[in-house]
Amino acid sequence: MAPTTVETIDTMLAAVQQESDDSEQRFKLRTARQLLHVLEAQHDVGREAVGEAALDDDTRDDLEELGYLE
Repeated sequence: MAPTTVETIDTMLAAVQQESDDSEQRFKLRTARQLLHVLEAQHDVGREAVGEAALDDDTRDDLEELGYLE
């Protein structure tokens, strides 16, 4: 399975974090990665709520096409 956008961003940030010798920059990168994971969790909760909502077929089809539902 292809990595998600969040996984790709996290991988890139982690690589830069490991390469950095500056403790302040490593802290900022670590914090950015933590915030990215919070956003991912919030997105997952929202996606689950939409998936469980009573939607008409056209709306559900539109949300699937946009990638909000699987």
